[in-house]
Amino acid sequence: MQHKILLLDELGDRWGKTHIYHDLRSPSEALKLLYINHPDLCKYFATAHEDGIGFTVVQAGEFLDYDDLGLPLGQNDLVITPVISGSGGVGKALLGVALIVATGGIGSVLGVAGTNAASLFGSTFLGGIVGKIGVGLVLMGVSDMISPQPQLPSFDFDAPVSGFTGGPGGITRGSDGSQSYAYTGAANTVGLGKTIPVVYGKALVGGHILSTDIEIANESDPLMKYIRPPSLDSVRLNGEELTGKYSTAGSLEARRYNGPKSAAKGTSFALTSDFTVDLEKEGEQEFVPHLFGDHEGGNNNLTTTEDFQILFQVAGLVDFVGENDTTRIDGFITYRIIIKERDSGNLVLNNQATIQGLTLKSQKFNYIAKLPYQFIDGKNNYIAFVEIIDTGINFNSAVFKIRQAGYNLRKK
Repeated sequence: MQHKILLLDELGDRWGKTHIYHDLRSPSEALKLLYINHPDLCKYFATAHEDGIGFTVVQAGEFLDYDDLGLPLGQNDLVITPVISGSGGVGKALLGVALIVATGGIGSVLGVAGTNAASLFGSTFLGGIVGKIGVGLVLMGVSDMISPQPQLPSFDFDAPVSGFTGGPGGITRGSDGSQSYAYTGAANTVGLGKTIPVVYGKALVGGHILSTDIEIANESDPLMKYIRPPSLDSVRLNGEELTGKYSTAGSLEARRYNGPKSAAKGTSFALTSDFTVDLEKEGEQEFVPHLFGDHEGGNNNLTTTEDFQILFQVAGLVDFVGENDTTRIDGFITYRIIIKERDSGNLVLNNQATIQGLTLKSQKFNYIAKLPYQFIDGKNNYIAFVEIIDTGINFNSAVFKIRQAGYNLRKK
């Protein structure tokens, strides 16, 4: 079986983004082969923690921990990304040196490559690294216990959510919808079911923030109607600006589209008219009851599931700082595209994205997103849904449409 290992950001720039191996049994073996083929990558992992850099290891949308590295690898791509230690919203960051040890130890990895660990790192350095791993893990555990970080609510699905799950970009929910707890840095917090400590004697402690709700409204300046000029150029998908060519926006490939709908029919299309999404409705909204998809090579490659795309249109992205008619700020819509096999109801796609910006109702932003989904052998009839997860908009002005869904709507 062929396995694909993806190195993102700085790792991909220095050692190549895509690495193909065969018949791997676990993520641990994948990492070990990377170290063998790239000894300088192994050295980078061993020293990255000194620069405050950790790594996330993701497969099928799930962040792996050290204990998961020995599990079967499966068919999905293994994605390794460097992250700044302490970054929020990026999943479980693992120490590079701990990943080396978890895959067999520095000596065993470099020994297979024919490189002496002591000569490459130095025996003193190696001993210091191993010692620091234990201390670092203990301190991390203590830090998690005394100052746990608030977590966003989770949603239970039959399949993991892929795509961009970070919500709109920014600092405060009051301006663009992202999570905020009013304060930054280490703080004691408590929620339902948490233990409340009892202190005897004198102690300097932080307060327990049970609930906060801050709204800022500049009602004294009625002339400031917009926080910035409304424009189609303000629109971002998963925090990224779209151009006329496909680019990555939070693991989703998408492009801005300014052409007519008739020019985006591709090799096969499913909609004869626009589907207007109900932004106030909870739950799944079916927009393609019969979506025919085939494996590569089937149906003359006209409906290959890997080539599925959707043409979206959004307009009237705007919200208010406070009450209605206060200063208008960026609005956002977080949504999921869900595809199920029609007979069994099995999920084959569960992709989340966030579109945000500041636009008038007359300013219509069109974009095409590539949404390849899993083909099930012997099954070629699927159902497509859209679900609204979160919004920060004025419902009287916002319009969100799916204008077309099909295959190869625009290849480039």
